Amino acid sequence: MNRKEASNHIGKQIRVIDPLLGSYIGELIDIITEPRKPWRGIVKINAIEQYPVQNLSDIKKEVITRPPFASGETYEITGSKIEPVNDDDLELNFEKSLRTALLNEINHFNVEQEKLSQVLNELQAELKRIDPSYEIKSSKELDYQYYTIYSNSDGIYLNDQNNNLIPLSNCPFEFEIHVNGTWQIVQYDTELSFIDPQGVNYEVTEGSQIRINKQQFDPYHIFINELEKPALDSLASGLKKYQMSHEHCVNCHNNLLNQYLAANDDKLFKGVNFISYQNNHETLLVQHHYEREICSTGEDVTYDRFEFTNDKGRRLLMTYSTENS
Repeated sequence: MNRKEASNHIGKQIRVIDPLLGSYIGELIDIITEPRKPWRGIVKINAIEQYPVQNLSDIKKEVITRPPFASGETYEITGSKIEPVNDDDLELNFEKSLRTALLNEINHFNVEQEKLSQVLNELQAELKRIDPSYEIKSSKELDYQYYTIYSNSDGIYLNDQNNNLIPLSNCPFEFEIHVNGTWQIVQYDTELSFIDPQGVNYEVTEGSQIRINKQQFDPYHIFINELEKPALDSLASGLKKYQMSHEHCVNCHNNLLNQYLAANDDKLFKGVNFISYQNNHETLLVQHHYEREICSTGEDVTYDRFEFTNDKGRRLLMTYSTENS
């Protein structure tokens, strides 16, 4: 767009495109023209079309590149990055357009992850062909965090690759240990003993390898595993009414987990978790009101209330509680 075209677009919607920082829709408020200099536009950002390109070559503390523009803010943009746009069917809600852009980016990386897994498998097979001693590692192994068993006078620990020690006592995770050449799912029992879902006991030795599926570190995974089955069924049923499932979760604020981690001798836990879901059609927010009371005698008290609200204002309420609640 040249200066003359830009002057005709003042007050209209335009598109801002940066090869690395994404694509945005905004209103051209004014233009700045100076002799012998490229023109610049004053643009108010209204929506995002494409998320910034993610740099995978140098992962640092800030893993993802976020949009440089905020909703409703005004910026000075080089004219070469501004182009006209058809006003028809433009999405001008920044939050809604941001969710869509993020969803598109997630879908893109899911596809890329599948391609990378295929390439990794082929490369390993090729290496195995010329070096039969090479042991092929499944790409699924990337989904696991590996530890070794460490024991001292204070107890049994998980030792990670940085020699950080994690006490096994009261550790809530599901583990996998190597048994007869395969990985066996187990729970920690006591000392160097683990037990599988069928009740079979396994003894390990210090230095044995053990792994945890990284999914278990995810707040939403922890959240749904904490729910009793009737409450989990109520949540799934409510999601289904909005044509959604657990896979559509995009954010989980697990306040109950935070309370558990901070608890000393607390027996009563009460609060709200906030979980958001999104599909191609709508966004859904679930408020999970909960109460937990740990009883030394008798059944623990459990109360769960799920309040569903989508972006169209449709609401739904579902409740589960034990008899003692």
